Amino acid sequence: MKRRKLFAAAGLALLALLGAILGCGRRQPYNVLVVTLDTTRADYLGCYGRQSARTPHFDRVAAEGFLFEHAVSSAPITLPSHSTIFTGTYPPVHGVRDNGLFQLPDGVTTLAEILKGEGYATAAAVGSYPLSSEFGIAQGFDLYDDHITINAEDSAGHRMVAPKNLYFDERSAVQVNDAILPWLREHLDQPFFAWIHYWDAHHPHIPPEPYNQLYVHDLYQGEIAFVDNTFGTILRTLEEGGVADRTLIVIVGDHGEGRGEHYEDTHSMLAYDSTLHVPLILKVPGMEGGKRIVRRVGTVDILPTLLDLLGVGKRPEEIQGRSLSAELRDPGAANSGREVHYAEALSPRLSYGWGELRALYRGNFKYIHGPRPELFDLDLDPRELRNLAPGRPEETARLKQDLEVFLARQPKRQADDAVKAQDAEVRQRLAALGYISGAGESPQNIQEKLIDGGLPPQDRIGDNSLASYAKQQLANGDYLRAKDSADQLIARDPENAFYRGILAQAWLGLGDPERAAAVLEQPSHGFAQNDATFIDVARELWSRDLRQRGLDLIEGYLRNTPSADGWYVHAEMLGEMGDQAGQESDLREAIELQPKHGSARLSLAILLAGTARRAEAEPLMTGLLADFPLNARYHFNYAVALLEPAEPARQELAIHHFERAIHLNPTYWRAYLQLLALRLERGETEQAGSLHRQLEARCTEVEVIQQARNLIKRSAS
Repeated sequence: MKRRKLFAAAGLALLALLGAILGCGRRQPYNVLVVTLDTTRADYLGCYGRQSARTPHFDRVAAEGFLFEHAVSSAPITLPSHSTIFTGTYPPVHGVRDNGLFQLPDGVTTLAEILKGEGYATAAAVGSYPLSSEFGIAQGFDLYDDHITINAEDSAGHRMVAPKNLYFDERSAVQVNDAILPWLREHLDQPFFAWIHYWDAHHPHIPPEPYNQLYVHDLYQGEIAFVDNTFGTILRTLEEGGVADRTLIVIVGDHGEGRGEHYEDTHSMLAYDSTLHVPLILKVPGMEGGKRIVRRVGTVDILPTLLDLLGVGKRPEEIQGRSLSAELRDPGAANSGREVHYAEALSPRLSYGWGELRALYRGNFKYIHGPRPELFDLDLDPRELRNLAPGRPEETARLKQDLEVFLARQPKRQADDAVKAQDAEVRQRLAALGYISGAGESPQNIQEKLIDGGLPPQDRIGDNSLASYAKQQLANGDYLRAKDSADQLIARDPENAFYRGILAQAWLGLGDPERAAAVLEQPSHGFAQNDATFIDVARELWSRDLRQRGLDLIEGYLRNTPSADGWYVHAEMLGEMGDQAGQESDLREAIELQPKHGSARLSLAILLAGTARRAEAEPLMTGLLADFPLNARYHFNYAVALLEPAEPARQELAIHHFERAIHLNPTYWRAYLQLLALRLERGETEQAGSLHRQLEARCTEVEVIQQARNLIKRSAS
């Protein structure tokens, strides 16, 4: 059961503010729409001054609302940043410090939970795996659509590599809209809170037409322009539904992108404003907009601001952000204030074993603590090019002490429940996005104090960029260049298992699975970081008749890191060797680790269907269809199982599932042939003839067409 926090009551000042801002007598609360722009720098939006930007919809909201010129994120990485946005707390309190390794604890109270308690309908649609519901961020949402693998599924429901290849665990802004718009249209007549997350600006940058042509020299800008255009559909939906004038809109970036500044091409490894400065735009119904707020604010301030504007008197005690309503009432009067803001980049330590970075903003100064401390005057040096720490030791020491005090005063955080147990699928999907290297420290070791040790991430950031290039080279099939990149990475960090995984994939692509296997096996602690690569190499060895080598590789992998996919592949190998008992045991191991592992469940059903235990197979197959109703392969195999015993009712049901398989996958030739044979066996010549004509019209495979003709001939004779 969720641990609920005590809420502080609102005072008379809040009631006065509510009357001033919201007015009296309106019939229902304002709606809330939060749009988070992943990996989006503020200086790439037109309203922030970029001349080449095509962001008319974001610019329009800014012109009608409030633009915060200096908003900072709490972390340059997706899940920790979003956790701050939706809890109003910093990472030391909500406990989420990196993607994949953590989950937002059940004991933390989110904006969705608060508004749901106030009677709001709540829904979200996200664009990438780090925000999947398994990481706790879905708390409080009636609808949480995180079906992000849609690009990675073929017509048979099988997982495949999408156009972005190694980066397949995402979906485009258009698909995010498709997921949220039906719900939004259904709830326009009641107070709603909707969160829309657009991932497109994240690396790699492959915008759709025409943005790939309009921004051929800056595809990152093209991605942002595409997202803006897609967001326009949301604005039109609000206008057409008559609720635009009573919907409070927040547009905020979760973090920026290095774009080569400080030698960082992407993000998550450094704590400079290239990845911490984010766009923040608020449009508040009933308030005159078109104003720019210069004072530095944090994304931690969003939740208390919304609660203030909505007149929600109950709020979690641990909220650390402050309401920005004063800035909204009088932007000029608040600009001279001095606020403290905190940010951190722990990914270097957690992913690579380098040093960690913690930053404190106070006034015009920013102090970054790590293996090499840095101090910057952001008024004079906004790009953080001149480290003042060596020449200003007193100011540096003062800010360091302020940061130490800040950490020491953090409320007891939820981190005890925030560390997430890892499994093979999580590791594989996060590694595909570049977030786990396999050389880092345990997340249980985090302490809320300043740490000096480790390699300065600033000195190793080139490794991170090179690893991103290597992954892109693999995605493009440029295996020789990927091998050269991996060799360079391993020369710099020989013990890094993630780099060895890249090299193994390169050797596999170059057609040498034996060398790939040798790379993976040295040293053994790299097993957990390269699950998919171990399996791919073992399969390739097996397919090349190097069976014992492939079997040895997968068994060594399973001894170190049992996984559902690993047991499944080992089971298939044993099945080909005739060891049905071993095959069944392995398949059950896979299902125990991952109860919804479709391939393992299907293989077990097929295995049982060929034995005296046939009755055990059908519940497995019907269960698969219940879980995966759009999977053509499951319909086909269930139909085959229904053919024995040969009873008319079972045959009728088999026909239905064969037809369903063909409908889901019009090139499923095996389903055509099986259905054709069944029609002919039942004497249904008219239906058989129609099916045969469909097959010949659609199929270009000579062998399949000949098999169909042979079936017709045998039936006629």
